[in-house]
Amino acid sequence: MNEKTLKIGFIGAGAIHFGRPEVPWDHASRLEKIGGLEVIGIVDPDTCRSEKVLNERLASLDHEHMYANCRLLTDYKELLGMKPDVAFIGIPPAHRGSPIEGKNVELEFVQAGIHVFVEKPLSIVPPEEFFAYAYSVSETCRINNVVLSVGYMFRYHAAVLKMKELIQNHGGKVMAFNARYYFAYTQETNKQWFNTDFFGGPIVEQATHFCDLARYIVGDIDMTSLHTIMLNDSDKGGAGKLNNLVSQAEDDIPSNKRIPRVTLSHWRFQDGGLGTLMHSVTLPGSRYQATIDVQLDGLQLSLIDPYESTSVLRVRNLKGGNPNQDQDFVFENDDTYLNELDTFIKAVRQRNQSLIKSSYEDAMKTYELTWAIRRQGEVKI
Repeated sequence: MNEKTLKIGFIGAGAIHFGRPEVPWDHASRLEKIGGLEVIGIVDPDTCRSEKVLNERLASLDHEHMYANCRLLTDYKELLGMKPDVAFIGIPPAHRGSPIEGKNVELEFVQAGIHVFVEKPLSIVPPEEFFAYAYSVSETCRINNVVLSVGYMFRYHAAVLKMKELIQNHGGKVMAFNARYYFAYTQETNKQWFNTDFFGGPIVEQATHFCDLARYIVGDIDMTSLHTIMLNDSDKGGAGKLNNLVSQAEDDIPSNKRIPRVTLSHWRFQDGGLGTLMHSVTLPGSRYQATIDVQLDGLQLSLIDPYESTSVLRVRNLKGGNPNQDQDFVFENDDTYLNELDTFIKAVRQRNQSLIKSSYEDAMKTYELTWAIRRQGEVKI
């Protein structure tokens, strides 16, 4: 029996949904591989942008049928009225995740019984103002039997799942978690990203992936143990000055709104182990550098370059083999974005929220953690 074709809509015609030459992680190309979907609307106030991406899709002989009846819309409420089965929400967090009318996008769609995939971060609203709204979203999903997934794609990464398997098989507790996320900024053209008012800063917006993996791999964090320091643009010694920004990215941003150059945070997990996170805005070009190290008694795991098409999980283990020799598990062409979206579409078809590894409720805890790290670092001494 053929499955029903699901009618979907995109809120936002930007890179997260449709990509750009230097961005390989768009949603549309993955959904095209999954199939069984019809795009009925693309919402974006910039109609030139949405028309461009639609024309590019219609020019493809393989996928034009998915977009044959697609309408270009300027307001998400127009898509809401079309009653899609699924909405993909990929607009900046300054325009969603809020109880304010017009910014409560997720809530309006789940109230209408429409399944939702929403990007991280959940919002830029401070947690104490956000949680009541977030609870309303989660409760409405439960009542309406709606599937909602948050875009923490690394939870679906084969190397991360292998890490969890090795940790479980080892039988001990994680003693140390260390994440390093180094951002390449000299070719970054999105000026809004450098303003904390639009995306919440690099921990809330970017390193949130590694904060989420800390919780997913090890467990929840004792928030009272958290401590953070930051290097800012305003550093008296001048160490925070960025000399290679393109397009005068920060010229019209007040110093107190500019993103920190380095953030260093540490904490204790509720299970006893220690965790650290370092994020920096320092690298040339556009290629990030990212690594996660996890240590247990007699076991070390290093996840190297999880953003790349080929990533390596380097393991040094007391059990079996040479304890002085590393074993590399190489993951080639593991498309974690495809894994995530394929799981989401399956969950929608089955109306089975339990298939989702990144629920809204759980993402709320990661959101709280990223804000705690940010606020700790912003405290003036």
